[in-house]
Amino acid sequence: MKNRGSADTVQSEYLLEYGRRKIRVCADTFQNLAQIFSEEREDEEQQPERAFFYLKKSLERERRLFAENLKEMAELMNRTSQESVRFLRLGKRRKRQLVRALAGEGLNAEDVYLVQRGNGRMELSLLLSARQARSRGTRTAQEAADLLSVILDMRLVPSGQNPFFIGTEPVCCFFEEEPAYVWLTGTARAVRETETVSGDNFAFFEAGDAGLVLALSDGMGSGEAACRDSEAVVDMAENMLEAGIDAQMAVRLMNSAMAGEGSMECLPTLDLCTLDLHEGECTFLKAGAAASFVKHGSVVERIGGASLPLGALGESRPQPVKRDLSDGDYIILMTDGMAESWPDGEGEKRLETLLSGMNGISPSEMAGLLLRAAIEQRGGRIRDDMTVLCAGIWEKKDGDGEG
Repeated sequence: MKNRGSADTVQSEYLLEYGRRKIRVCADTFQNLAQIFSEEREDEEQQPERAFFYLKKSLERERRLFAENLKEMAELMNRTSQESVRFLRLGKRRKRQLVRALAGEGLNAEDVYLVQRGNGRMELSLLLSARQARSRGTRTAQEAADLLSVILDMRLVPSGQNPFFIGTEPVCCFFEEEPAYVWLTGTARAVRETETVSGDNFAFFEAGDAGLVLALSDGMGSGEAACRDSEAVVDMAENMLEAGIDAQMAVRLMNSAMAGEGSMECLPTLDLCTLDLHEGECTFLKAGAAASFVKHGSVVERIGGASLPLGALGESRPQPVKRDLSDGDYIILMTDGMAESWPDGEGEKRLETLLSGMNGISPSEMAGLLLRAAIEQRGGRIRDDMTVLCAGIWEKKDGDGEG
């Protein structure tokens, strides 16, 4: 019994390494396939007919796109294989205290582990189920997190993977260290005066280590067609990042998908900002998007990015721009309709000046004031879709919630 802990550690390490090896073999296979599909092929015909020529060019383009996707898959697998976690078994006495305390609150707990991730952050993993005979009503994952925080003297929050309610069937639940910052968000938007539907789409969502993601897309043109394109981009970004795909890789995959459409009439933009609420930093990734802003008190910084939209980036890759954040800072994303057609042609500069004077207000108020100013500069005319996203972060205090 004395060596049970070390035996479990050895077994866990073996299983992890076995899984890594399998993933790396798959990654090598995808990499080799990518090499095959990316190789140029000699054309046996010296003077092909025009129809054949265009077909050949189209097929070559599809092969290159497919090769790029295979490379991205190989890179994703290699990154996954390099991730490291440690499973730490709780001491018998501490585990017994935890199990008894949860039982007193109507919850069964089994297979309790502390998980240390590669970035050093701790998670708690355990099988939870409701004790039907002694249930004090339905328990939620948040209530379980509150109980565990008290028992372990560690501020924990439920992972997004957990079910909302804990039923009588055992389910594996994860609880993470509570981030240092809380957030609030706000939006304001206006639809082009000749349309009924905005061509802009956006989303706020939680994903991985980022904590909070702001995604904004401006479809080419306006109306329903532009709306469909930008909605597809935002949905893809949300699905990929929630699945654990790195933001840069997600942008490259979406660029390949849009290039595969083969139409220059469908080139939406993408503006991504990921906020790490543990470390207090944000990362911007832009593909054809308008300028964004970071507001530190009265100091405002403008963030530019790649000028080409998705589908037109080719082999170029948007470079991430990282900035440190602190208590009371704001992130502002907007579509190009906000800064265009100002009388002096200095829309971005004027918006930057406006932001520097906005203090002590909520993100919703900030977004509304910016939109109102942009419309007033056009004499009340709305000649393009306009969307503003604002997010503010504050150091977490007892009793704080999320936006």
